[in-house]
Amino acid sequence: MTSAWSQGSNVDQYQQRNRDERGPVVAFFDVDGTLTYRNPDERPTNVPRRRVEDAVRSFVARGGVAVLSTGRNMTGLAGPLARMPFRGHVTMDGTYVLLDGRVVLDQLFPVPLVERVVHEMERVGMSALFAGESCYVAFGDFDAGDLDIPRCRSIDELREIDPGLRFGKIDFLDTQIPALRRSGFLSRELTCYDAGGGSCELALPGASKGRGAAALLDALTEKEGVAPSRVFAFGDSENDVSLLDIADVAVVMGQATASVRAHADYVTGTAERDGVVTALDHFGLV
Repeated sequence: MTSAWSQGSNVDQYQQRNRDERGPVVAFFDVDGTLTYRNPDERPTNVPRRRVEDAVRSFVARGGVAVLSTGRNMTGLAGPLARMPFRGHVTMDGTYVLLDGRVVLDQLFPVPLVERVVHEMERVGMSALFAGESCYVAFGDFDAGDLDIPRCRSIDELREIDPGLRFGKIDFLDTQIPALRRSGFLSRELTCYDAGGGSCELALPGASKGRGAAALLDALTEKEGVAPSRVFAFGDSENDVSLLDIADVAVVMGQATASVRAHADYVTGTAERDGVVTALDHFGLV
């Protein structure tokens, strides 16, 4: 796998390359199904297993740059994840990216598009979860469980919650796919990803974790004055593919589907078995 950040993809030679080049090793970590594990019947968690957290901290202590790459927004990364030493955050599938707390990419939905999307969802009876710069909003009959998330059923109600309509991604359950298909506009104007576990995501065409990661790498290179010596990416689902494809070493979790595994340089253990730790150890990064 060739990336813009390497001369090639021979993972057996990465240690020599790291010695020969001055830049840091950068690792992008997906959250759900990668850093964290949950049973299918449970809601997502912000709590990585202790072994996983310790391994990431060890990677950073050895000079690595750790970056979160997730479909979540920043408010969805509270708790233990927020206390871990991540310098970068590629959020909402790459539409909102920060390095050391500074925004380096803002590709949220244009306001007219949000308005049209809401009207279409009303028309076809689709329920979803809008992920924004500073909040989540449950639309229609979306089941937010016991999470304290505001709810709306119209564009006016959505605007009351977030007057700027600053949203970058839309989550929905695969049970809503028939409703999505009833709207030619939604199917045509937005890109749909299978996030796994019965969850799907809608994003702007062209927006992706890979594009967000590339923007972060550019900003990091400018700030450090040297390009990364090696870029690793860890992921497990369809929305990670663009990220895996720009990395020098693409690490795919053991529970990933065959279509995602096809993009791997290395398939590690499952999230349930702390596959991130296995891979970091395998490549001598901890």
